[in-house]
Amino acid sequence: MARIRIEYWEKWGGEEWEAMAGIVRSFNDAQHSYEVVMMQAGDWSSSPDLPRFLAAQQQGTPPDLIGLEDHQVVDLAVQGALTSLEEIVTPAELATMGYHQPFLELGIHNDKLYGVPVSGDIVTLYVNLASVQGTPFEAGRIPADLSEFDAGLEQLRAQNRIGLVPTYPGWWPQAWPMFFGGFWFDSDGKFTPDYPANVQAYEWVSSFRKRWDLDAFHALFNPIEAREPDPFLVGEVAMIFEGDWIVRRLLHVPDLEWMPAAFPTVSQKPAALIVADVLSIPKGAQHPEGAAAFLHYAMQPKEIERLALGHLKISPLRTWSRSFLAQHRNDKLGMLRDILSSSQLFHDPRVPGWIRYLEQIKRAFVRIWSGKQAPAQALALASGAIVA
Repeated sequence: MARIRIEYWEKWGGEEWEAMAGIVRSFNDAQHSYEVVMMQAGDWSSSPDLPRFLAAQQQGTPPDLIGLEDHQVVDLAVQGALTSLEEIVTPAELATMGYHQPFLELGIHNDKLYGVPVSGDIVTLYVNLASVQGTPFEAGRIPADLSEFDAGLEQLRAQNRIGLVPTYPGWWPQAWPMFFGGFWFDSDGKFTPDYPANVQAYEWVSSFRKRWDLDAFHALFNPIEAREPDPFLVGEVAMIFEGDWIVRRLLHVPDLEWMPAAFPTVSQKPAALIVADVLSIPKGAQHPEGAAAFLHYAMQPKEIERLALGHLKISPLRTWSRSFLAQHRNDKLGMLRDILSSSQLFHDPRVPGWIRYLEQIKRAFVRIWSGKQAPAQALALASGAIVA
């Protein structure tokens, strides 16, 4: 009997693709009812090509599975593009899988599960230890208090050292207010980009252009590996706010001493941003039962850890097995686990229209970083740019 073909659209390429492809091959070898076929569906930044996905759905030809970034789940769920997984993955099964609750929440909207995290990442501060010798940050001593951290950056500036560049790599311009007690939406769900703490955050961010000559980092995004030698790896920039991608680079420089640290805040309780890649079943999938079978397979702890090893990421599970810890190539994994357990963990807001709001935030950030507008002005314009 011929197998049923399950079409799986995935945004990853390279090593990330190969890691998930290994899980797909294992699933296909483990049973004879379905054959999962992966198809490349990422855009220039390895994000899902959402216009292509939505067009396929409108034409009645969506894939059976799609890999998404967590911040896309709510918008797609509200648009009716995703199937609720409540009847496919029961609460009891989720409990058995042992997800760390903050990561599980990334796939939930209105108390319904629309995406199962298969890969987790923590975006936090990474420190080049050689670059902070003789400063308050020596040996990776990052204070919990943001004002104390800022004073340390000033000491670096006095020594003609660049401490931190907000646009390097710059993938998360929306994150900075979280360290200042800011927020993007009030308790009534109103978009509030010009909330005072947000303005304070971007005034701090924009001050970096005045403290250092950062013309080389004028763009919104200055990706890791975009130029050689890499400024962080050679010590031109002492610290960066980054996720797993920098770990890949660091492993190629075994003599470089580095460490991750939680980011300081005005509340003196360090924080970090969490993100996840999730697997979802599109509404209108031709073979939802086959998609569900693969979903159950991919979310098994053994497969979650297998994917994390291939991606050089943390695991989104509460408990990490001894074999996972022993096999992981990042010898600072324990430090990342400590950050997860002891820090404030925040993520992008779970509100309908977030992708649209995020575009306005990025545009405001460009105006702020370029010096064309003061933070208060740029954020006020963002506030009025979206009409509900």
